[in-house]
Amino acid sequence: KQWYQRRVAITAGETEMNRLDNIKSKCNFQKKTWENKVQKGREALLKNEANCINTRLSCRKELFEKDLLLKRLVIDTKRCEKNIPELTASLPLLEKMIKE
Repeated sequence: KQWYQRRVAITAGETEMNRLDNIKSKCNFQKKTWENKVQKGREALLKNEANCINTRLSCRKELFEKDLLLKRLVIDTKRCEKNIPELTASLPLLEKMIKE
């Protein structure tokens, strides 16, 4: 009878150990699952930050290029404003030369 009681106690202990081991395994699995999700989230964040930086740089480049184009347009406009009166003034002279 004592042997049986010891065996029941050992079996109960093993059952409790198995139950606790199962709980531990489930916790480890959940931990790994969440670590993977966090890692994927971090990777997505880094990718989005890199995209944001690239977008900012490309926008700066586009703005710089457009600014250069605008400055060039202003210079050309001033040149035209200066040359138009000179050309208009020389038209009668050119017409006179053509008629001769």
